[in-house]
Amino acid sequence: MVTVAVDTRHEEVHKAVLDGLVAFNTAAMGGDGGRQPVSISVRDGDVIVGGAVGRYWHGWVYVDLFWVRDDLRGRDIGSRVMDELEGHACSLGARGVHLTTYSWQARPFYEKRGYRVFGEISPYPEGHACYWLSKTL
Repeated sequence: MVTVAVDTRHEEVHKAVLDGLVAFNTAAMGGDGGRQPVSISVRDGDVIVGGAVGRYWHGWVYVDLFWVRDDLRGRDIGSRVMDELEGHACSLGARGVHLTTYSWQARPFYEKRGYRVFGEISPYPEGHACYWLSKTL
């Protein structure tokens, strides 16, 4: 019998859904599209103090996560991370990069780098907005 319910075993559910979706997409697209992880780190010695995490798939890099420790902001480290990420994306043959940000985060930073908003949800959360941005390389 098939059931549908909230499940507290998040990691197990995440893995099963991701594996199923990747298999479905691979079959539908006739290959995995070169799917591979993309990680850029900012380190202070052995400690990671920032970076970006995403994935390349079918000619685009999606940035899942991007963060720089508070005391390092305003020192062009974020720009260096994005330069490295975009350079790596180009080396993979990517046509562009896309990402999500919120009104309290870094939309102006991305727009200065040539990213353009292609979607928005507002209010999300209440009093704020969520934006999808992309940049062709």
